[in-house]
Amino acid sequence: MKIRLPLFIAKAFSIVCVIACSVGNAFCQDDPIPRIYAKSIFFPYPMEKNWKSSLGFVLTTMPQDITEEQHYRIPAIDFHILKKVSKRMYLDGRINAQVLQNMVSLGPRWATPITKKLSMGVGDDLAFWFGFIKTEGFKTRGSGWLNTPNLSFGYQFNNKILLTIKGEALMNLSFKAFAGENPVAADYRLFSGSAFSILLEQPLYSHHSLTLGFR
Repeated sequence: MKIRLPLFIAKAFSIVCVIACSVGNAFCQDDPIPRIYAKSIFFPYPMEKNWKSSLGFVLTTMPQDITEEQHYRIPAIDFHILKKVSKRMYLDGRINAQVLQNMVSLGPRWATPITKKLSMGVGDDLAFWFGFIKTEGFKTRGSGWLNTPNLSFGYQFNNKILLTIKGEALMNLSFKAFAGENPVAADYRLFSGSAFSILLEQPLYSHHSLTLGFR
C-alpha cells in the first residue's frame, strides 16, 4: 500500500508565497530608529518598540509527482510576532495554521546594521509541526521537531522598499508518522536540506507595512 504523508513530511523543494500586513506596537524606545525600519518584520534591524506583529497568509506549492492526487493548495494563516529583549536582541515567534498542516516556532534573533543601508541578522528557531490527511481509507498523521539556524541580510533600496535575503539550515530533531494507529517507519536525516527566502517590505500607512516573500 502506498502512503502519502502530509506536505510537511514529504521531502521536496517547495515554493512559499508570504503576504502579510505588520503592525508596530509602541511602548518604549532607546535610540531613535528610522521609521521605515520600525515597521519591518523580516528585515534584520534592532527593534525600537517592545512588540511588533504581522498577520497574513502563506501559499505552498509542491511537485505534483510527490503529492499526486493529494495535491492541496490551501492558504495557511500566518501570525508573526517579535518581542524586544535588548538593543539588538529579540525573540521571533510564528504560528502557521492550515488545519491539515500546522507549525509553531520560537527563537532568538540578533540584528545589527553594517552600513547605512545594509544590515544583518543571525537567529536560531525551534519549531513543532503536526499535520494529518485521509488517504486510501486511512487517516495519516505526523508530527516532529525542527531546528532552523538562519542568517539574514537586509538592504534598503530607498525610503520605501526593504529587501531581505534569508538562508536557513533545516535540522530534523524528531519525526513521528502514523497510518491509522500503525506507526510508519521513516529514514530521516538530521540535516534535511536548506531554504532560501527573498522578502520585500514596504510601508503602507500609520504603523502598517506590506510584506511579499518567496521561499
